Amino acid sequence: MLTKKQKNVLDYIQKYTQKKGYSPSYDEIRKHLKLSSVSTVNHYVKILQEKGFIKHEKNTARSTEIKEKEGYIKIPFKGYISAGLPIEAVEEFETISIPSRLATQGSLFALSVKGDSMIDEGIFDGDTVIIKKQSSVEDGETAVALINNNEVTLKKIFKEKNRIRLQPANPKLKPFYVKEIIIQGKVISTFRNLEEQEKKDGKIRFNNIYRSDCVEFMKSMDENFVDLTVTSPPYDELRNYKGYSFDFENIAKQLFRITKKGGIVVWVVGDKIKKGNKSLTSFKQALFFQQVGFNVHDVMIYRKKNTPFMRSNAYTNCFEFMFILSKGSPKTFNPLRVKTVRQGHEKLPFNKGADGINRKVLGELKPEKTMTNIWEYAVGYGGSTCDKIAFEHPAIFPERLAEDHVLSWTNNGDVVFDPMCGSGTTCKVARKNNRYYIGCDVSADYVNLANKRLSI
Repeated sequence: MLTKKQKNVLDYIQKYTQKKGYSPSYDEIRKHLKLSSVSTVNHYVKILQEKGFIKHEKNTARSTEIKEKEGYIKIPFKGYISAGLPIEAVEEFETISIPSRLATQGSLFALSVKGDSMIDEGIFDGDTVIIKKQSSVEDGETAVALINNNEVTLKKIFKEKNRIRLQPANPKLKPFYVKEIIIQGKVISTFRNLEEQEKKDGKIRFNNIYRSDCVEFMKSMDENFVDLTVTSPPYDELRNYKGYSFDFENIAKQLFRITKKGGIVVWVVGDKIKKGNKSLTSFKQALFFQQVGFNVHDVMIYRKKNTPFMRSNAYTNCFEFMFILSKGSPKTFNPLRVKTVRQGHEKLPFNKGADGINRKVLGELKPEKTMTNIWEYAVGYGGSTCDKIAFEHPAIFPERLAEDHVLSWTNNGDVVFDPMCGSGTTCKVARKNNRYYIGCDVSADYVNLANKRLSI
């Protein structure tokens, strides 16, 4: 999504280029749009370049070109909505651009949020919410509601006996009740307004779960920002993630951009079996990660001790891959260790020659050794986690799996990220081990679930 100022810069470059056949200089852009400095222009050009709207050759004057951009659609922007007390509805609108992958059946529109009553849903003051027009929602869904015929608000909706509860997602605020409302639409996505965010604190806030499309969210993050990402994508459509799509290639590119030099991405993934044929999506993804610049530092196995998945004509499928992707050589490795079967001093073979005779010398068997790259975990309640609430998500990985990676690849105070955080497992174990965490999920339900789980 483009902010109003970003769109103004893009529109001016486009009109200037169409008229004169070459692009404007940064100073011409600055003067026309009355921006404070050339560095401000450079900031907007960089954002437009990262979002794929323009091409720009470094150290070359007038080298900014408009790219043919597919995959974006324009939707109405209808002004402001309150995430606090209701405000008067605004009907006048302009348009904004959003990724076409967010398009769903029916009409979409956008509103800018004012207030902090929905922060536990990952919706903050200054954010832009994308709304799907519909006249009803399920209990607990976040909706745009018209009350008193002229006031509109953003709240979670609950139908109770003889009344409707409008519930904020902020423990400091109380719900309010009405007899009747008109539902105008349901929130399907949230975008962070970077300019507003920069005014507040200049950066993404640590120890937060954000509601957003992960590609757009990562575009808002600085380069070389994250020490470790631990995530499991919705691979091969094996689960229904409420209809949300999965833009793998752009996710991979953004993960490389935001990962620090020496940082790690742990990509937990498996393959769909259809009519006896494995998709091998996992390997295709690993090869693409190499194309964007990652090293495949290791290919680890996540073995499920109590897997329920049986095949009639093949051995039981009991594992997923854990691709360890590094940006250069890993800067941190704290090897996990296990006890050895035999310990102490004994005669050990050495220097076995062509005669085949074992020559032995007194040596020491260490009490511990580094773990192998096959990790085993029980799954299900008591195995993956003891948090019953986590199983409201259709596919969680064990807390110990995430924790073992956090301990292996990071130190205290490092930044751990999960761009598809689901029930919040990665964020939970990062916090437990004194790491900063950032979580992101496009689903309001899962953001709410993760926040509830982190509050346990």
